[in-house]
Amino acid sequence: MSHYRLTVALPEPPDISAGTALGDALLRDLLPLLGEPVYAGGDTDPADRWWDWWMVGGRFENGFLCTDPDHSLILPAEDGDPRMVTAAPVSLLDLDAQRDARARKAADRWDRANAVLRRRPETEPLSAFVLRGRERAELACPGSTAAHVRTPEWRIAEAERSAALKAYHAQDAVRELREAGLTHFLGCAVDHYSAPREEFVEEARWSAVPGWALIDTGGAWHGMEHLSDAGDDEARRALREHLRHMNTLLDALPGDAYLVTVDLHA
Repeated sequence: MSHYRLTVALPEPPDISAGTALGDALLRDLLPLLGEPVYAGGDTDPADRWWDWWMVGGRFENGFLCTDPDHSLILPAEDGDPRMVTAAPVSLLDLDAQRDARARKAADRWDRANAVLRRRPETEPLSAFVLRGRERAELACPGSTAAHVRTPEWRIAEAERSAALKAYHAQDAVRELREAGLTHFLGCAVDHYSAPREEFVEEARWSAVPGWALIDTGGAWHGMEHLSDAGDDEARRALREHLRHMNTLLDALPGDAYLVTVDLHA
């Protein structure tokens, strides 16, 4: 089960002139794009729907930096900085300031993490431990790394995978990163902070606003099938290009367009 942050660009703000609540008006405008909030296999769902439910905001409710959070067309987040809102007209957003803040935070994290890693040059990425574990498993029981789940052979390989993860986390540098709050949600902090500083900060800047995918004002999707692996240079380059593309689309939106952040669950 996964959550995906989706940014939807509507051509104009929801119509609340008849007294309709903003949340209800947003639901009405999003139904043609996303289908029913909870999948029921109905005719109103997109033909290629792969998500089982969606909601406005959700765990990504602090989506956009707003210059006027008290405006009637602002959908506020329930928690956090009141300037970070869930939905708003483009004219009331400061996307550049949001990107700058994310870039400054990324630069600080890169500097602190690499200071730790430079003091501990012997530190290895998780992949090195996993590879050695696979080799030990195959030596002990050939074919175990490709065995079916819960078979005796699989348990041999699984024990080596668990040992590899434990050994990776036991490294002094990884422990220091963890204690400093510099771990990475995709797994390997060593790989995550191995990117050059400029690229690391640039990726953070361009990921500040759009999330995983964007639906433009014409209803077209702009997304990637897979997120970047922190240790894959080609994948990271592809991710940066994708993020730049989405930000170019966002910056070209007229002021009366309306942005909504959506939580897709699959």
